[in-house]
Amino acid sequence: MQFKLCHLVLCWAAWMLGLLVTASAEIEIYLSPKGGFSATNNERTIVFKNGEKVPANLNHALLDLIERSEEGSTIKIAMYSFSYKPIQEALLTAARERKIHVKLLLDTTAEWTRKMHLEYATRIAQALAEAAQKGQPFAFEVKEVNSKTMLARGRWREAQDKTIIHGTMHEKFGIFYAKGSLIPLHSFCGSANISYGAGESAAENRLFFLYEPGISRQLAEEFARLWNEYGTPLTDNCQSERFIPAMPQLGEVQFISNSKPLDEEKNQRIDDAVLRLMDQVEPESGSLDVCMFSFTNKKFALKLLGLAQRYPKIKVRVLLDQTQIEDNEDNQRVQGPFLEETVAARKLANIEVRYKWRSNAFAWDAEKDKCRLITFRNLLLHHKCVIVNGKRMSIGSYNWSSSAETRNLENMLVFYGEMPAQQKILNAFLAEYETVWKALKKKEAIAVKLLNPQVVFGPQGRELRKAILAAFGDPHCKKIMHLIDKQQGGRYRETLIKETGLAEIELLEKLHKLEEATLIFPRTTSEGKILYSLAD
Repeated sequence: MQFKLCHLVLCWAAWMLGLLVTASAEIEIYLSPKGGFSATNNERTIVFKNGEKVPANLNHALLDLIERSEEGSTIKIAMYSFSYKPIQEALLTAARERKIHVKLLLDTTAEWTRKMHLEYATRIAQALAEAAQKGQPFAFEVKEVNSKTMLARGRWREAQDKTIIHGTMHEKFGIFYAKGSLIPLHSFCGSANISYGAGESAAENRLFFLYEPGISRQLAEEFARLWNEYGTPLTDNCQSERFIPAMPQLGEVQFISNSKPLDEEKNQRIDDAVLRLMDQVEPESGSLDVCMFSFTNKKFALKLLGLAQRYPKIKVRVLLDQTQIEDNEDNQRVQGPFLEETVAARKLANIEVRYKWRSNAFAWDAEKDKCRLITFRNLLLHHKCVIVNGKRMSIGSYNWSSSAETRNLENMLVFYGEMPAQQKILNAFLAEYETVWKALKKKEAIAVKLLNPQVVFGPQGRELRKAILAAFGDPHCKKIMHLIDKQQGGRYRETLIKETGLAEIELLEKLHKLEEATLIFPRTTSEGKILYSLAD
């Protein structure tokens, strides 16, 4: 009895400590594109240190945090893709002018990430050499996580054609330390790479934890593990990290990674944590809101179906990226269509699947000599999130895919709505979710340019895809699309007649075909001329 009482007292004390820490912390979520879709998110602004007011998007938020870091402080970042020039330059300037110590861990497992990151690492090496020659301080260390390391750690698989497929260092987070302090002061984590697209075109998130040592210590532990165990030096000055296991308090945001060893044979699993989270759905009035870029792991699909069937009163919504709408050679084993088919077969009325859409994400790929979904045109839905009952949320780098669990290095944050500061983040993301979920693409003819976002149901999107592929299969339609796509603002009907060599009646037939595929729309200018533009 005495033991139980002591245990209760300790639990109460830990709970109170969690409340105090959370109450004093500043947690914020920043979204893209351009601050997010919902009005509550995209109307916010940030004032830079120099007084400039800018939209509160995730790249501006990170730039602001770097600019406000004091002289002699430390910044550590682990990033899958790091190509955004303003932040690259901000880190270089911080190291040169404010003697800020920077440690950067980058993925180079793919050819494109290797080329991109080696260019930046070469610049850092040159800056180090110049500083040494001038006798100036410049503390900037860079390591890579490469395919050799992933192979040595067993993070790979062999494809049917015997090709070795390596995992990636897919995490995206950073930690900030005050001058002279060993305890991290601020941190960030989320789905977003440090790239232009992550801030301007894709639907992304980045969470910031200011004056929050609890979550920052957890991220510092992960950085030390990745840096020491997976990192290979790209600059000659790399020093090992001091590894300190984090001890998160009850009520703090929880950080879960699959790089963390539980024993000699097993690592911590993120999928187990996701499944436990979903099991917390309230049977009588609960909800599961999924927002996922890549969904190929069937165990999660079966879990959603099982919960929806067991608890008919819960509401399950699944919002996926356009790439997940059809199982094809570019995107295999996607679970969206499987969910749709099983929902129909089991007559489940409480689960629904929608897909973010853009018709003009399809274009002619000259290299593959076919029309296909082009990644950089897709305006990706890049979130990786599930919200349970509106009160629990997992969010981070972790897609619902088998590669995410067994090959990649990934992470996930868990938020608890009992904490007001954390519920604020859940509410902000739910506002974003609702805005996208309700942005249904209309079926009637397009009269004005369609804005991002749009969503479609599976059958609607697959029918549109067929119409788009059929349109591009017509050489004249393909040429018309190329001409309209080339000129911002569109092409006049008279210009298209001249450039295609088609008779007007034949041109109108081709234009109608493209309109039916929702690829273009016509409008009459103030001069009475008809202008054709991309639909979205």
